Amino acid sequence: MLAALARNWELKLLALILAVVVWFFVVSANRSQFGFAAPLEYVGLEPGMVLVGTQREAVDVQVEAARWAAARLAPADVRVRVDLSRAREGDNTLQLSADDVQAPAGINVVRVSPNWVRVAVATAATRALRVVPQLRGSPPPDVQLGRVVVEPPTVQVKGPRTTIEERATVETAPVDVTGLRQSVTRTVGLLLPDSVYPTTQRTVQVTVEIRRDR
Repeated sequence: MLAALARNWELKLLALILAVVVWFFVVSANRSQFGFAAPLEYVGLEPGMVLVGTQREAVDVQVEAARWAAARLAPADVRVRVDLSRAREGDNTLQLSADDVQAPAGINVVRVSPNWVRVAVATAATRALRVVPQLRGSPPPDVQLGRVVVEPPTVQVKGPRTTIEERATVETAPVDVTGLRQSVTRTVGLLLPDSVYPTTQRTVQVTVEIRRDR
């Protein structure tokens, strides 16, 4: 039995090597490599901290996938999580790797470029700011502006402590009163500094009252 197996062992070994090479090329032919921009998702920031400035929105990700998986893959299916639990107050450079890429089954991450991201972190503060309505334009000559009422009159905001502590008010987006002949109520946004955001609501209602000249 052993003698039969040992007979022509060189040819049998060559046949095995050829079979492995053919299998490798078949598998490779059924896989695709491609890249696209994947959005960044910032997670894990401590509650008492906030991100400052403009954050990078995406990085380039190169993936390898079987053809059946590649055919079903959409760029929205892949995202890169940036773990902010390692960030400290000030400027931070955080490393990215294939382990940070969230992708469907059958997708193998080959490369992330760049493999780092810079973020700035600051101590956070919250504060109630008085809302100041802004008007644009003028009503017709035969009418006058009456009261301008904002609801709610204050909003709670969160942001870097150094920015929040310097402010007592926040302005609304302008309400256009050009040609206005009757009282109106508009829903408008807030003009907040960079890295400051409302904790309750992002809009307020501004009521502009009109009085006619007699």
